[in-house]
Amino acid sequence: MPDAPMTQLPRPPWIDAHLDLAMLGVARRDLRRPVPASEDGCLSLPDLAEAPVELCLATIFAEPGCDPASNPGGYRDAADRAGAASAGRRQLELYERLEREGHLRIVRHREDLDGGGDGRLRIVVLMEGADPILGGDDVAWWFERGVRAVGLAWALGTRAAGGNKEGGPLTAEGRDVVAAMDALGMLHDLSHLSDEAFDDLLAATDRRVVSTHSNVRRLLGDAANMRHLSDRQIRAIADRGGVMGLNLYGRFLAPDGRATLEHCLDHVEAIASIAGRDRVGVGSDLDGGFGASALPEGVRHPREYAALEVGLARRGWSEAERAGFRRGNWLRILRESLPPRRR
Repeated sequence: MPDAPMTQLPRPPWIDAHLDLAMLGVARRDLRRPVPASEDGCLSLPDLAEAPVELCLATIFAEPGCDPASNPGGYRDAADRAGAASAGRRQLELYERLEREGHLRIVRHREDLDGGGDGRLRIVVLMEGADPILGGDDVAWWFERGVRAVGLAWALGTRAAGGNKEGGPLTAEGRDVVAAMDALGMLHDLSHLSDEAFDDLLAATDRRVVSTHSNVRRLLGDAANMRHLSDRQIRAIADRGGVMGLNLYGRFLAPDGRATLEHCLDHVEAIASIAGRDRVGVGSDLDGGFGASALPEGVRHPREYAALEVGLARRGWSEAERAGFRRGNWLRILRESLPPRRR
């Protein structure tokens, strides 16, 4: 009698702390369909389901330096307040439309973290670059619409803070935004901040902070590269009870860009050696201005996230530590940070 066919065990779920879904969606990628094999990409709702990614921090990323007529996700510059606000609202409306259509669920409250399993991706909305926010008085509007985390800067900086490419401090407008965020309990993302703005933000708030998609500066051999975290900054985030997300862009993993799984594991372990194994997870930034061909060999699609866990097991991480990396560390932060539903 032939052996009964083996039943394939379900893949354990993941949390990804940084995905530019709306940026791609307003650029006319149909997020409801898998990315065609002919395209150099891997980010869509069906592709994430293959991992499976059960929850992510999904960004509103309004890109500066763009002509809004040709790029509906962009705006001219920091002085273009109306353009930045419009670009940000357009992306938020995309998430709201996908939720109404039943394709995803927006996590607005702590209780929304529970009760998954219906096959829909759950998203926590993260604003990357605060130019769509028209000052401190505008923060509450975004909060009421579902934004729960904000990174004040992108590479070029914003009206709120200096970015990793051009430098600069936290501004007076940025301090107003920080105060308004703190009053509402919103989560601070330190990714893309200049070193000066990083320190300014920690001085301006005593709340928990995270870095959703930055790697380890010293492993890239460039001590002045503010895009990634110094050992001091890793320690500071951990001291605030935060978590850091591994960015899978190849140039952010290996100095020559030819990244492998081992480079990924090196960055994870470098963070863990300073902050602890309960302070690191994934913040992939998939298709965030680059294609799947720029991802590490062996981790070029969400379905291949499992290779990261296998690699950590090989390096001696326990089952509980791997589960934390896969989802538990980010879930803990979100459970502690999101507001409860009003009774």
